[in-house]
Amino acid sequence: MRIGFFGDSFVAGIGDPSGKGWVGRLAEDHGFTAINRGVGGDTSTAVLKRWRAEAEADKPERLVFSFGANDCLLTERKRITVGQVDRLKNAKAIMMAARVHWPVLFISPLPVAGDSAASNRIGEMARQLATVAQINGAAYVNIFDAVNTSDVWRQEALAGDGAHPAEGGYSLVADLVKNHPVWQAWFQG
Repeated sequence: MRIGFFGDSFVAGIGDPSGKGWVGRLAEDHGFTAINRGVGGDTSTAVLKRWRAEAEADKPERLVFSFGANDCLLTERKRITVGQVDRLKNAKAIMMAARVHWPVLFISPLPVAGDSAASNRIGEMARQLATVAQINGAAYVNIFDAVNTSDVWRQEALAGDGAHPAEGGYSLVADLVKNHPVWQAWFQG
């Protein structure tokens, strides 16, 4: 099975010296081919603009999306990168368009350990995405709180660039996803 993963630097696995990130670990555990389309710095707006052409070129059998942390960061002018209404519209547009052609799963955005104000906004987005997914019939795995309270995630991220963990943090994310009942039902379905 080929699964396309779209999102930000956390999807790309930035900071993991093994290069696997959570996506590579999940693929190893389940024996599927991961097509990793995580791009550092991507917002929901950027994912919305690029996902369809990349998915059509890659020809995956399923799609997973995880983004939102960059949406909630502040710009140089101290403004939120992508406003709340726009980020939810972007997520809904992706959900509605992608599910026409593929089984789709959304995974909550992940926290930025070195920026508690941004992580609070990211946590709120994770909760709002749960509602958007439920209303639109999309599978959604919310692991934000478990990651945000993880000592491993926090310690590794703060020892690095303040945002991205190393192997332990990405192993945590992979384990949380693979043990989540929504993932299990979606993957086996």
